[in-house]
Amino acid sequence: MFSLCPGEQRAQYPYISALYWYNRRRTRPGCAAFRQRWILLIMDQFLGLIQDDMARVDARLDRALQSDIDLVHQVSRYMATVKGKRLRPALVLLGAQATGRQDDRLVDAAVAVEMIHAATMIHDDVVDAASMRRGQPSVNSVWSDQIAVLMGDFLLSRALCMLVDLGDLLALRVVSRATERLSQGEIFEIQIGQQTDTSEESYFGMVGDKTASLVAASCQLGPILTGAQPEVIDSMKEYGEALGKAFQIADDVLDFTGDADQMGKPVGHDLHEDKITLPLIHALDAAPAQERRDLEKLLAQSDKGQPEWERVHQFVVQYNGVESARKTAHQYADRALECLDILPASPAREVLQLAVRLVVEREN
Repeated sequence: MFSLCPGEQRAQYPYISALYWYNRRRTRPGCAAFRQRWILLIMDQFLGLIQDDMARVDARLDRALQSDIDLVHQVSRYMATVKGKRLRPALVLLGAQATGRQDDRLVDAAVAVEMIHAATMIHDDVVDAASMRRGQPSVNSVWSDQIAVLMGDFLLSRALCMLVDLGDLLALRVVSRATERLSQGEIFEIQIGQQTDTSEESYFGMVGDKTASLVAASCQLGPILTGAQPEVIDSMKEYGEALGKAFQIADDVLDFTGDADQMGKPVGHDLHEDKITLPLIHALDAAPAQERRDLEKLLAQSDKGQPEWERVHQFVVQYNGVESARKTAHQYADRALECLDILPASPAREVLQLAVRLVVEREN
């Protein structure tokens, strides 16, 4: 799955060395504790390749959030303290490096996708009535839903202005289409929750739009702006689609297995919000017909309390929904890795491979 790099290559690139030893140890007995230690190390190595560019992204993001409106400035300063994983801007930069080319516009492109992602997170918190985001009070809980919605709109509009200024119609088209899909995915998620739609087709349609669309756009931007061949751009799109789906499934799994302190939100939050997740879908598919019907009736109730949620959780555990979903996440991870075969061997390609494992094996 990952290349086992020769010794001189591991010595030259420390992040490849970490990847090599991770693969040597990941299937050995007692490797769970080892895996957690090395995931932290590998994350540092993952960011190390693009450390200077990511510093430029952070500085450019800080400037992009500036406004003459004092309230916008206050909210922006607060958002700067709630820093996320920066996965999407990292993918923009790595996608460019993997083509062996660079472009001065990459930093602005990376900032734009991060601002779009931040806008969707702010709007999500309003829709979900969430009071916490990454372990800190959400924008809507510190200020109000009204301010949060308008701040999300500000971020989205400023991001689109930055994309226009890139002067690349294809880049603008890709991100605009992703933003449209993202919005539809958010609405579709509410619809399938309200209708208790537990089909995999609906789930993956929603996940593809809501999560994978912006990840895929991020993966395409680097090759687009560096003038890569169309087949490279297409492969990076497929990589991002598969990576985004693996990311969302891993998120679904963490909703059952995660640690609230590490996740920055309560375990079971998505389930309590009537969101249909893959562990639940797989458990329903594995259950006997009558038990499935009984649980679907329970899910359709509007007045579910803690005993009902505990029953749902026990049902998912009983019918191996979590393990089944985890296997599906790894299948999408394998699909993402295959898409990278078109790229020439390089440290950037190795790190893009590494990103796949970080997504499916993360704990927050």
